Amino acid sequence: MAHREDWQFLLAGEGPRRWLALGDRPALGLRQRAIRHRLQVRLTAADFQQQAHHALQQWQTWRDAGLAVAGYLGYDLGAALEGVAPHAHASQWPDADLCAFAPGDLEPTALPAVTPQPALPLPESLLRQGAWFQRAVDQALDAIRAGEVYQVNLSVAAALPFATQRPLPELLAALLAVQPVPYGLVWQAEQGTLLSGSMEQFLRVQGARVQSRPIKGTAPRRADPTADVEAATQLAQTVKERAENTMIVDMVRNDLQRASHWQSVQVAALCEPTPYATLWHLESEVHGVLRDADDRAGLLVATLPPASVTGCPKIQATRVIGRLEQRWRGPYCGALGLDLPGGALDLAVGIRQVWLQPGEAVLQVGAGIVAQSEPEREWQELCVKAQGALRLLATLRGGQ
Repeated sequence: MAHREDWQFLLAGEGPRRWLALGDRPALGLRQRAIRHRLQVRLTAADFQQQAHHALQQWQTWRDAGLAVAGYLGYDLGAALEGVAPHAHASQWPDADLCAFAPGDLEPTALPAVTPQPALPLPESLLRQGAWFQRAVDQALDAIRAGEVYQVNLSVAAALPFATQRPLPELLAALLAVQPVPYGLVWQAEQGTLLSGSMEQFLRVQGARVQSRPIKGTAPRRADPTADVEAATQLAQTVKERAENTMIVDMVRNDLQRASHWQSVQVAALCEPTPYATLWHLESEVHGVLRDADDRAGLLVATLPPASVTGCPKIQATRVIGRLEQRWRGPYCGALGLDLPGGALDLAVGIRQVWLQPGEAVLQVGAGIVAQSEPEREWQELCVKAQGALRLLATLRGGQ
């Protein structure tokens, strides 16, 4: 578990799509003493849908009062908005953790220099789930062939022994050193510390314009520049990867249309290979014009949980996910970020996460399954995605 300190959260990112609040500053954070209001939600079976809506209404109330809002809305809360009941909790992490504060209380902070280390070996707790995951992929393919869904996102969670006493600035610096991404967040809670290094933009709102950049499609980077370009080209031309991305784009269009002016929703980019430190991803971009730029609750109801981490169609996909995974996802695959007064909202999809809990670290990774998926290849892709989290943990361990 991370060192207990006065910071509530720190965020930073790299590249043109980094957190709106950053400007040219290296990182921004909020002290716990600056929090005006705090809301943590743990869904219960009795009134889960009402609880989920209450969290969004509280967000709206704070924003209407001129306060900034930061935190996360977990995947299970998003599914609850669609009427999908949560599973029994396997963790004490809240389904939503939000705080409200005055925008001027955000503080710039310098991040220390960190030397990245090679990744730890794949933990046994992950490797022993390989057979289960491949069986789950087969079951997902059965659901696709039966016409239940066209696509479903499956994930696994793995815990490994780990302890650190690093302060939050060092945690964030290590996160960005090993995985330079637009959306790096370190969030402190009583249960532990959440580290999220996401490259996926869920929602960005500036004025009345709303934008989302879903990601589907993955290939590892190559050391040789020519081979690296070939890997990107092959990824962009792969029928399976393009189909997966295109289905998600259609879902994002539908979600944004629920909150946008008629015919304002457009696809600005489709299946573009985008490089990151260790991976190529296929990214698309969808944007629209909101009917009510001040209605945060309405926008979140229309779009949660993020389309790229559920499947198609969304509601049935969440049911299939629950049936196959049989566990609570928590912050993973939810939405996290910052909402500032004046119409500036920036939320990332909660992927590439590590939870530092007492004596252990928990990581979750997932893969999208479509009709062309092969269980073994999906498992290999999942293991590639886990490398970022394992490299982060090795870097944190190596510097102590």
